[in-house]
Amino acid sequence: MSIFLENLKKAADSGEFNSDAAKKINQIDEKANIFAENKSVVEMEESLIDKAKRDGEIKSVSEEEALELNSQYEQKMKKIKEQDAVNTQLVTLIDIEGMVKASIGDMYSFIEELEVKFEKELNKEDPIFGDLYLKLEEIKSKYNPIVNN
Repeated sequence: MSIFLENLKKAADSGEFNSDAAKKINQIDEKANIFAENKSVVEMEESLIDKAKRDGEIKSVSEEEALELNSQYEQKMKKIKEQDAVNTQLVTLIDIEGMVKASIGDMYSFIEELEVKFEKELNKEDPIFGDLYLKLEEIKSKYNPIVNN
C-alpha cells in the first residue's frame, strides 16, 4: 500500500482527518459492514426456512387451499374489526357515564353546600328562597337513584 493510502487509512481509523474523501471511505466501510451483517442474517433466515420446510412446519398449499385460508382469515379479521369498533364505542360510553356520574356528584355536593348555607331561610320557608327550594328538591328526587348506585 502506498504511503498516502496508509496515512489516509490511519487518519480515517483514528477519526483525525479533514478530507472529504476520507469521510467517504469511512461511510463506505460502514455500509459494507452493515451489508455483510445483513447478508449473513438473510442466509441464516433462508436456512431456517429450509429447515422448517424439511421438518414439516411449513407446507405448500394449492391455490384453492390458499384462497380458502385467505377467505377464513378475512372473515376472522372482519369479526375482529367489528368487535374492536364495538369495544371502542363501549369504552366511550363508559367514559361518558363516568363523567356524568362525577358531574351529578359535583351537583349534589353543591346542593349540600346550598342547604347548609341557606338552612335557616329554607326552614323558615322564606318566599325569596321558594324557587331555590323547589329546584333543590326536584334535582334531588330526579338524580337520587343515580347517586345511590
